[in-house]
Amino acid sequence: MPDATASTLCAAAEEVRRGALSPVALIEACLRAVEARDGDLGSFATIRPELALAQAKSLAEELARGQPRGPLHGVPVALKDIIATRDYPTHVGSVALAPWHADRDSGVAARLRAAGAVVLGKTVTTEAAFMEHHPSIAPPRNPWHRDAWTGVSSSGSGVAVAAELCFGAFGTDTGGSIRFPAYCCGLVGLK
Repeated sequence: MPDATASTLCAAAEEVRRGALSPVALIEACLRAVEARDGDLGSFATIRPELALAQAKSLAEELARGQPRGPLHGVPVALKDIIATRDYPTHVGSVALAPWHADRDSGVAARLRAAGAVVLGKTVTTEAAFMEHHPSIAPPRNPWHRDAWTGVSSSGSGVAVAAELCFGAFGTDTGGSIRFPAYCCGLVGLK
């Protein structure tokens, strides 16, 4: 991970809990990593640095008041672009849904926020989380070998974690959509 971050999700959560790292330092380090490397990799569909920083600042203030939300307090994570959130568009890998914003968080997004996670952004997915990327949306590129397959619909999430752009990413899996990207990107994926 970049200079200001711990090496794993659990280590980052522990460093924040101990006060050794702030949520703001973590999100800034991840944003620098995304800026430096994701242009070539294309793992993120949407990223809103100002929103991620605002979330991190709010979580830092809660921590300073002795009010941690939960085990992921201040840890940056990414969400597959089919997981609805109130503050990021949800494109579902399609140009047809590009303007859609949910009016509330999905269950998984709400639970992550309740646990204190910072939503860094939304990761690229195949169209409607099915088999192929929309022709106008470039598939993410494998950080280990640019011409190697990155798996199927949760490929953006796999690439973002393997490239150390965030500490964890969420996907969905009906027929291998977490397992294939994890395998292709040298990660462990849990269905």
